[in-house]
Amino acid sequence: MTRPWARSTYRSDQLCLSLSTFRSLSVPRDAWDSHMHVTDPKRFPISASAAYTPHSATLSEALKNASNLKIPNLVFVQPSTYGTDNACLLDALARVGPEHGRGIVVFDPTKTELSTLRKWHALGVRGVRVNLNSPGSKKYEPAALLEQLAKYVNAVRPLRTWTLQLYIDMATIPQLESVVAELDGVKLVLDHLGAPRELKRPLSDMRGWDGLEKLMRRPDVFVKISAPYRISEDPHYRDLERLTKEFFSIRGGDGVVFASDWPHTRFEGVDVRPWVDRCLEWCGENESMGEKLFKDNAKQLWDIK
Repeated sequence: MTRPWARSTYRSDQLCLSLSTFRSLSVPRDAWDSHMHVTDPKRFPISASAAYTPHSATLSEALKNASNLKIPNLVFVQPSTYGTDNACLLDALARVGPEHGRGIVVFDPTKTELSTLRKWHALGVRGVRVNLNSPGSKKYEPAALLEQLAKYVNAVRPLRTWTLQLYIDMATIPQLESVVAELDGVKLVLDHLGAPRELKRPLSDMRGWDGLEKLMRRPDVFVKISAPYRISEDPHYRDLERLTKEFFSIRGGDGVVFASDWPHTRFEGVDVRPWVDRCLEWCGENESMGEKLFKDNAKQLWDIK
C-alpha cells in the first residue's frame, strides 16, 4: 500500500513543513533505531508462502539510511516475508556486531531449542516477534492466542533479557493482561504506536486504548514510536500528536522507543526524516525526553551495556 504522498518521488519539502523550526533540535548521539528490516532476495530467497514480494533492502542500504538519520545503532526485526528463516537477519547482525546491533527473530516455540536461542543471543538477538497484523498473518481465537503467546514467553524467559514483540491490533491488546501478568522478566513490546485501527478523539474512544494505557503503566511494557504512515492520513502527522504525547507522558516517558520502520514495506518511497523531526518537536525543550526516546530506553530494552 502506498499513500499518494509516499511515492518514490516524495521530497520532504513537498510537505511544506517548516523544518527551520527543528534546526535547533537533533537526534541524540549514540541513538538507536529500534525497528528496521533487511531483505536481500538475491542472497536469501523470500519465503514461498510470503503474502507479498518485498523490495530489496540490503544491509549497505540500511547503513546508508542510518547514516543519513544520524542513528548509528540498529535493531533488525525479522520481516514476515522470511517466515522463520532468520538467515538474512542473522547475517546482517553478525556483520554489524552486537556493539551497534540487536535482532528480533521469528521462530516456532515448539520446535526451537534453547541452545539455538543462546547462539542467537550471543550474536545480539534480544527478542521474538509475533506478527498478527500484516497481510497473511495467522489468525487466532482469543484463547488460542493467549496459549501461543505463553509458549513464546516460556521459551525466551530463561534468557532473562529477551522481549516478546507484538504487532497486533490495538483492539486486541486488552486481551493480553493474563500474558503480561506472567512475563516474569520478559519485556513486552508493542509495534507501531500500538497499531490503532483508526484515530479518534478522545483517545479513550479508540478500541483497546484503555487496556493499552493500563498495560503501559507497567515497567516491562514498551511501545515503538514508529510507522506513522500506517496510521495517519496527514503527511504532516499532526493527527498523531495527541497519541504520541500521551505515550510520552506515561511513566514519565520511560516506555517508548523510536523506530524508523525502514524500508517502510508497502509504503516504499517514504522519507522518515519528517517523522524524526516531528518526534523531536513533540519532545519540546525536554532534552531528557529526547534522550529517552532515541537512546536511554532502547539501551534498557535491548540489553545494551
